[in-house]
Amino acid sequence: MFILGLLGGTLIVAYSGYETSPRYGGSSVFVPTPQAYIIAAAMYGMSCLAMLALLRRLTTSLIWAAAVVSSYVLLAWLFSHSIGQL
Repeated sequence: MFILGLLGGTLIVAYSGYETSPRYGGSSVFVPTPQAYIIAAAMYGMSCLAMLALLRRLTTSLIWAAAVVSSYVLLAWLFSHSIGQL
C-alpha cells in the first residue's frame, strides 16, 4: 500500500489529472486537476498511513520518524518531477 499509494498519487500530480472510463462502455473522461487532487491526497494519505504503520513496527525514536517522514515527502516530490518529464 505504501508504494502503490505513493506512485498513484504521484502520477495524478505529475500529469495534472487522470482518465477514467464508464463501467459499461462509452467514452472515457479526463478528470482535471482540482477534482483529481482530492484523489491524489487520499492516495498520499493512504500511503503515509502505511508508512507510519511500518515505521511503528521498526522504531520508536521520534528523530527517526521525523527523518523517514521528511524522506517520504522528498521522495514524493522527486517522483512527481521526474515522472512529469516523461
